[in-house]
Amino acid sequence: MFSVYHFIWLGISMALIGLCLWQLKTRKPALKKVLTVACIGAAISELVKTFSMLHMIPSSNGSQMHLYMEMQHLPLHLCSIQLLLVFYVRFASDSKMRETVLAFMYPTCTIGAFLALLLPSIFPESIQVTQAFTHPLGYQFFLYHAMLVILGLYIPISGEIALRWKHYYSTMGILAAMAIVSIYLNSMFAVPHYVDGELVSVDYSTNFFFTQRTPIGIPLVEKWHWYAYLAVIISLAVVLIGLFFLPFRNKNRKEETV
Repeated sequence: MFSVYHFIWLGISMALIGLCLWQLKTRKPALKKVLTVACIGAAISELVKTFSMLHMIPSSNGSQMHLYMEMQHLPLHLCSIQLLLVFYVRFASDSKMRETVLAFMYPTCTIGAFLALLLPSIFPESIQVTQAFTHPLGYQFFLYHAMLVILGLYIPISGEIALRWKHYYSTMGILAAMAIVSIYLNSMFAVPHYVDGELVSVDYSTNFFFTQRTPIGIPLVEKWHWYAYLAVIISLAVVLIGLFFLPFRNKNRKEETV
């Protein structure tokens, strides 16, 4: 990250986000139309990621070859889960649940995808920085996350969803539940090593929702380090998501006084 290739992709992504939002604000298409495009883009993105990350791996004795995709590419990151939510809100009928999910997507698509663009986890876990423009994953990663930022910001711009301060609490609740589940998933997909029934090491673990380790490589050696890191990301979520809903709190108060 923070290489010349990364900055070029950041520039492309920011330009794409700015251009698309300008067009959307000018034309003001129905949210359902934007979600239709997002469904197509998300499906193509997931297919590109899946087929570009499949590998033929030999068995330990070399007698067989297995088609395999590494566990960190499973669609269990926050931005990957948005794919399912995009399809849900596109095809679900109007309801409180759909409104709650759209309200959840507003800050989480925007913040989560923007942070992913700033701190791309694909380098160097999945591809080398020099492959940023020669490997399909580079295009998939940056274009998909740019699309999520656009979609997240267009939800309030469309004016079709009555965002309320109460959605801040529902969003934090959903996000907290997902984060807790991610701790279990990271342990489930880990590769532990036992000796005589005793756990002696862990050779690999996923990092869904970044609840396992930091995205910037700061080592967490002691358990209290992890608790401190957890406190930091919880505080960031509380503040950043709160800032996204704060304008609607003030707006709701003004409406109530009229």
